[in-house]
Amino acid sequence: MTFLYGPDGEPLTLNENTETTLRGGWREGTLWDGPRTGPQHIYGVSRDVERRRTRTAFFANPLFGAAVEIAAALLTGDEFTYGAPTLDRAARDAIDDLWAANDLGSLVTERLVTEYLLDGELCAVLPLPEDDPGPDTPARFALADVDSGLRLDATIQDGPTRLHIPGPNGTDLTWDAGRFVWQAHAALWNDPRGWPVARHAVDPARSYITLLQHRLNTHELQSRLLAVQKVFVDKDDPNSRAAFREKANAYRNLPKRGGVLTLAMVEGANKQIISDTLEFTTPASGAANAETDARALLRLTGLAFGLPEHYLGEGGNATRTTADAMTLPAVRRARKLQAGLRGFLDRLARAELTRRFGLDRTYTLTTWDVKDDGKTRVKRTRKVRVDRIEIPWVFPDLTQDALADTLRRVELAARLGLASPQTLSGTLGYDPSEEEHRMAAAGLTFGQPRATNPTPGGDPSGNPSPDPTAPPA
Repeated sequence: MTFLYGPDGEPLTLNENTETTLRGGWREGTLWDGPRTGPQHIYGVSRDVERRRTRTAFFANPLFGAAVEIAAALLTGDEFTYGAPTLDRAARDAIDDLWAANDLGSLVTERLVTEYLLDGELCAVLPLPEDDPGPDTPARFALADVDSGLRLDATIQDGPTRLHIPGPNGTDLTWDAGRFVWQAHAALWNDPRGWPVARHAVDPARSYITLLQHRLNTHELQSRLLAVQKVFVDKDDPNSRAAFREKANAYRNLPKRGGVLTLAMVEGANKQIISDTLEFTTPASGAANAETDARALLRLTGLAFGLPEHYLGEGGNATRTTADAMTLPAVRRARKLQAGLRGFLDRLARAELTRRFGLDRTYTLTTWDVKDDGKTRVKRTRKVRVDRIEIPWVFPDLTQDALADTLRRVELAARLGLASPQTLSGTLGYDPSEEEHRMAAAGLTFGQPRATNPTPGGDPSGNPSPDPTAPPA
């Protein structure tokens, strides 16, 4: 007999209604949407509070807002698009219609990625059945505001199964599975709800601005305080106290642009002249410590997005070697976020295909089998269900390789014959088909190197013409 065990080490049992009971704290539903003794209070954080903190910081904190914009640009570039899916014509047309009807390129670049960083959750809803335009028309989907009272019904096995959003007149709008697409960041421990990607950057970004404001206040005060006056006070002379207060009151209110202090000379009992002393302050006192603190806060802000500090405009003491080392974690983190966005868009495309063609429709998918140790690719078509479809969304290729490194790799592959001219051209950012067409129009052959210094009168390859007067070889 086989038992399923919960986290308490006890087997899962059946209750009187023959329904599975998950013991040891596991339960169906959303763990974080429970009573006030739920995990959100055990861990000392609240999802709603964290989400609103990141939203507020995006608009109120310039460092945080800039970091979000940089991270969003790093993930999508300046233009988001997609390649031609290797599917049958009807499926390709449906994807094209979905893209055009929702202006998906601008939506991803301008809104979807930013909201994912700030909320850690994405929710796209297709039209409700009563508003469905029909299978012959592309659907206009909406990105739901996850801070509007949204609720999820979920199970451990199936994940989110139903979505509720407050509607008009105190009623709820409800979407069943297949009619909405859900993506959550850091959805751990059977919790379908997510956490903001940028939540850990809020406090260091706020501290950074506070530190800079403190430094500005210090410099502003020191710019007004031109000097510090030290007044001689004779403890045996009661009149000296009055003189001290008179001098202190004279310079208590400093002008905005500073002022000049007038010093007094006092004759002592032994006829010795005693003068007040004047010591100028140091405006940049503690600047080195402030710089260290600021760079530490920048580093913590960037870490939440996977950005090294020099991505935020602070070179500091980073060298080329240390910059490359710091870039690698950023590349890995950004690729992970891209994978999450790609999965969300794939599920959105599958939901649209299901809405238009039904769940039982199969699609013709073109693949290539690699044979002969990778030297041969054989085209093959097969029928797949909608859950096997992936769309080639085009995200920026994130790499830490410098241009010089790419050139060396391309030159080595060309010299050893390890890659085709088309692959090498694409690696350098050129379109092989377009370049082949343009070179043919100019009488050149794609993939053949051009002579760098052709000899006048020679052939197109740069070889000199033979001398007719030379003796035969």
